[in-house]
Amino acid sequence: MASGQGRNRDSFANMRTHQIECSARTKDVPGFVDLTDDIQSALSGSGISDGQVTIFSPHTTCAILVNERESGLLEDIKRTLGRLNSNGAEQSAGMVGATSVVLPAVEGELRLGTWQRVLLVELGEPSERSVVIQIVGE
Repeated sequence: MASGQGRNRDSFANMRTHQIECSARTKDVPGFVDLTDDIQSALSGSGISDGQVTIFSPHTTCAILVNERESGLLEDIKRTLGRLNSNGAEQSAGMVGATSVVLPAVEGELRLGTWQRVLLVELGEPSERSVVIQIVGE
């Protein structure tokens, strides 16, 4: 087992689940919406301090990406998507991210790297998009 504290079977009795659905309005294609603050707010309001946070978008033309929100990087992603789509790629969501990501929650905080953010990437058309945030832990 890796270093850190292990858990015994009795600790599962304290497990809880909290789920909310929020919306994000996309404006561009490709476009990026930073969901990080909404996710942290959901975690803070859940009463769960340690566990896992799943972020899921049910839309086939959106992807969830964990990366820096740096303008040069986002422009690189846009250019790459433009090249992929010009070569006949119909669905590029899987090439950019996934429909969901799972992140750890530690002491009430979403565990991300120093510059990392959770981004919804619009690949279809600007729209109101739903995002499910499910938190499991204690």
